[in-house]
Amino acid sequence: MSLSGAILLCYNELMLIPDPIRALLWEYDVPEEPGGPVWERAIVERVMSRGRLDDMRWLVATFDRPALAAYLQDRGARVLPPRELRFWSTWCNVPVRQADAWVHAAREREAAWRG
Repeated sequence: MSLSGAILLCYNELMLIPDPIRALLWEYDVPEEPGGPVWERAIVERVMSRGRLDDMRWLVATFDRPALAAYLQDRGARVLPPRELRFWSTWCNVPVRQADAWVHAAREREAAWRG
C-alpha cells in the first residue's frame, strides 16, 4: 500500500491518507489536507462499505474501536449494506441484538430498492 496520499486531520493529529483510500473517494474533490468530522465520516463510510482488506487494516489502525462503533451508531447503521454492517458490528463489539436490528433494517432497505 502506498503512503503517498493526502494528510487527514484525525483526533487532532495529522495522518496520511494512502492512495488506495483516496481512490475510494473518486467522486469527491478531496483537498490536499482534508480534515474535520465530515472527511472522517466520508472516509470511514467508504472504507467500511467498499474497502479491501488493506484498506480495512488501515482503517482499524487509524481509528479506534469506540470511534468506529460511534460511527456505526450515528450513521453507519442507516447506510451500510447488511454484510458490511454485520462485519463491522462484530468487529466493534456491538451487542448482538443491536447488530441484528441494524442488519434487519439494512435488508429491508435493500428489498425496497428491488421492488
